Amino acid sequence: MTNDAPVALTIGDAAGIGPELSLRIASEPAFMPAKPLLLIGSVELLRRVAAAVGLATEIRAVHDPAEAATEPGVAYVLDAPMDAASVIPGQVSAACGKAAVDAIEVSARLALEGKISAVCSAPANKEAFNAAGHHFEGQTEIYAHLTKTEAFHTILVGGPFRVSLVSAHCSMLEAVARVRADRIERILGELHTAMRDHFGVAEPRIGIAGLNPHAGENGVFGTEEIEHVKPALEKCRAAGMNLSDPLAADSLFAAAEAGRYDAVLAMYHDQGTIPLKRYGYVTYAAGLPIIRTTAGHGTAFDIAWQGNADPSLLARAVKLAGDLAQSSTAVAAS
Repeated sequence: MTNDAPVALTIGDAAGIGPELSLRIASEPAFMPAKPLLLIGSVELLRRVAAAVGLATEIRAVHDPAEAATEPGVAYVLDAPMDAASVIPGQVSAACGKAAVDAIEVSARLALEGKISAVCSAPANKEAFNAAGHHFEGQTEIYAHLTKTEAFHTILVGGPFRVSLVSAHCSMLEAVARVRADRIERILGELHTAMRDHFGVAEPRIGIAGLNPHAGENGVFGTEEIEHVKPALEKCRAAGMNLSDPLAADSLFAAAEAGRYDAVLAMYHDQGTIPLKRYGYVTYAAGLPIIRTTAGHGTAFDIAWQGNADPSLLARAVKLAGDLAQSSTAVAAS
């Protein structure tokens, strides 16, 4: 990727808040990124949404990502056509699912070709994906499929925290089952590489949360730390990683907030996301051969096309994509 290439923003599910957020981020000075931003989605749909929410944004269709520029009041759009007239705000549909995937496919191709420096995804809807015949857990999994990536995970970024999860959207029983040495080693490797190569931290300090209360108290409250976590940490340390021992999560996150760690590995979803909620968080897909971010919220069908959605978090995800493209280029040049 070239650093002067624009960041792309796919507009997400056409019936959700993604299109209006995308238009505002692309054209309003309060939210516009420093780098040129290219929207990928239906020009017709964006014009319909702009009229519905009263945006005066000029929607300028382009044929080449290089045409995108930073100009207040203007959204540069690479058209991904759909039947925009059929879209009903707030309603799940196969047409919207297909259009969202079409935009993802375009953005993945452009990123692999180096025509965009990074991509950010506005929120899409998993039910709509499935209705359109695309059976993926989410957008990250679609990008992994398109880039032929087997090993990947999501890093959550909010406030002073960068957090990876050993397990995410699964039951607690499944989360415990996933705390295994090989999985921990893989995710730590992806986190360490991302911190070094994309976040620009030459020697990242990574804090490790224990699975059990008080990190198991040497086996008193559970043996997962002894049997699975510590053996994984030993192998990763031998590979040159700077890692803490398994720590009680409450103490660990307080230390990370104070700056003692550059990143945290949490063992399950709520353990890692609850400390981030006070800041709001955006996500980065570690392990992909492209830079891809998104915001930590959904399509908000209940307020879609009403002009009430807050662009702040998605704007942070767009900024993160641009920042990571910048830092990655700097690391590659060093």
